[in-house]
Amino acid sequence: MLLSAAVQITKAQVNSIAGMVVDGKGGPLRNVFVADDHYKNATFSDSLGNFSIAVQPDSKLKFERAGCKDTLITTVKPGMQVTMMTDGSGDERTSAENSSGSQSAGLDRNEVARVSNDMGGYLKPSHEKGNTRGSQYLFETFVQGYMINSSGDIVHKPNYLFDYDKMSGTLLLTRDNKAILIIDQSQAKSFSLFSNVNERVDFDQVPAIDNSHYFQVVVTGKKYKVYKLLKTRFARADYVNNGAAPHGHDYDEYIDEPDYYLVDVQSNQAQKFSPKKKSIKEVFAKEADKVSKYISDNSGRIDDAYLSKLGNYMNQ
Repeated sequence: MLLSAAVQITKAQVNSIAGMVVDGKGGPLRNVFVADDHYKNATFSDSLGNFSIAVQPDSKLKFERAGCKDTLITTVKPGMQVTMMTDGSGDERTSAENSSGSQSAGLDRNEVARVSNDMGGYLKPSHEKGNTRGSQYLFETFVQGYMINSSGDIVHKPNYLFDYDKMSGTLLLTRDNKAILIIDQSQAKSFSLFSNVNERVDFDQVPAIDNSHYFQVVVTGKKYKVYKLLKTRFARADYVNNGAAPHGHDYDEYIDEPDYYLVDVQSNQAQKFSPKKKSIKEVFAKEADKVSKYISDNSGRIDDAYLSKLGNYMNQ
């Protein structure tokens, strides 16, 4: 059975290690793909060459970057520095770093969006008019990422850039900053996307909820998993000024209305909940005292960060 990266890293004896990737002159290398093929987990180095990844005692890490020789590290340890040498191609920068300018690019035949060559491509739907708030897409630009395919293998190439369409619930891929491809859900069981500031967002298929959507992983653990179904609708400007009582908005807007789910690992049962105290207490009813204590001790807005910390607490 396929296990995504989010599931794999919950196994026993997992540790998170940090390291750095440099070139032959000791300079930091950004956007290096760091992968543990066996445990189906991966990450990218940041602008300073730093990376952090969950590993197990027998993990081996593969380092890949356009213009550099692939490097395999069989002895993984905290604070390691990995040197990647050029492969002689003369191009040690990734496709995202090479992107420049604002020349308009073509559409694929589905015409799902316009895309330019600016920092991996800016997506803008054709129906947007004038001032618009929010976005149809998870990221403003195409970003680095990788998929786990139907065979359970990591799929990554330096020229593959991704984004997620929150309205259609589809994963988008561009290989040339021109055509946009829609990835069939049967071909990607899970995927991880990394923003331009290296913020990671994981998505899984979750049969316990349904088989027709991807769900963002909020937290995963031995007892509970929390998922978020991204749902976005488009609302056109509806501003009216009749001289008496102006009302409505003078801008188009994408409105996010996500659904949240708690999956009990032992029973594999899913419950939908809202990010409100009463609803949270209801889905954690079998550990009422524990969840009530957490809510009592932790005030503030109930957002994804709050739910992630709550989930980790309940998994202890």
